[in-house]
Amino acid sequence: MAAREIPMDGVKTERQKGELSVEFAQKIVSILHEVTGGNVNVMGRGGVIIASVQTERIGSVHEGAKRIMAGEISELAVTEEMAASMTGAKAGYNGAIEFEGRRVGCIGMTGDPERAKPLQKLASVIVQEELAKEALLQERRQTLNEMADEIEGISDQIRVLAINGSIQAAKLGDKGAPFKVVVAEMSTLAGEITATLRRIRMEAEKL
Repeated sequence: MAAREIPMDGVKTERQKGELSVEFAQKIVSILHEVTGGNVNVMGRGGVIIASVQTERIGSVHEGAKRIMAGEISELAVTEEMAASMTGAKAGYNGAIEFEGRRVGCIGMTGDPERAKPLQKLASVIVQEELAKEALLQERRQTLNEMADEIEGISDQIRVLAINGSIQAAKLGDKGAPFKVVVAEMSTLAGEITATLRRIRMEAEKL
């Protein structure tokens, strides 16, 4: 079978800057291996294999993926003959992982290119879905943290008012007794808000 390369014209430089975390890549490899039963590799910047069913390949450079990450091509079918003359490559099918207009990685399925191609396409779809889930969770975490920051600002204002109220109540002596009650309630409220903030931030971290 002849090698087939699909050129990727006009790839912008910024697309080469995205990369997948090792943790996320390994999660993807595990999911895809379970679904397809095949050997899966995920490559990041420079074509370096960052996750693989064949763990001994992690850290090595996949020559085909390197070209994909450089924007020279978007997909590459590697035959046994090609693999023999390529660095870190085995027969299979490799394709770019695109997300939100950025080239964030490359995923490859080992095996006969014709058989590996549909599995690689399926893998790409699964990766897109997982990336979308991760992005949604990140957005939710950010929203919760922003809400927590706003509430924290309100809590700080309440504390300042409580301190000022306490000072004024002290100046009034016995006449300031009613203010002391209000100040105590404000301090209690500020404490409750702080406790709620901790819970919000903890929940955000769990996402």
